[in-house]
Amino acid sequence: MTDGSSGSLLPSDPELDLSVPPKPEYVRTVRHTVGALARLHGVPEDVIEDIKLAVSEASTTALAVNAALSIPEPIEVRAWAAAAIMVLEVLDGGPGPAKEILGDPEELDTGDLPFEKALSLPLIRGLVDEVALGPRPGGGSSLRMTVSLQPEG
Repeated sequence: MTDGSSGSLLPSDPELDLSVPPKPEYVRTVRHTVGALARLHGVPEDVIEDIKLAVSEASTTALAVNAALSIPEPIEVRAWAAAAIMVLEVLDGGPGPAKEILGDPEELDTGDLPFEKALSLPLIRGLVDEVALGPRPGGGSSLRMTVSLQPEG
């Protein structure tokens, strides 16, 4: 898999493929598991904290969407890492936008998003370098976040 923005080669299979019940107590498990993967890749601690907070917000939103719509499906979290980037994907059973929305988080129009998804985006915007939100094959939605692991400049 190649990340389009940075050209970094990512493994085709995620290094982390986690499925958790749609219950709030599992958000902590997701956050700590993603943090452990980032540490294995030598990610600086301040970046790890941003990654953990972003995935926590995305997971909490996914759980809220599933609960509001009485969707019993688990929340899925996937992560890929390379020397320069980490990509995180949170999948839920709720509706996504009619078309994929992606790019620089500061440039995304939250008016294009379902209400529940728009709630977490302002916080996630400040923590990641790119966001993509879209429908997932077979139903549900996918929130993909890309974080640069290289210092700027």
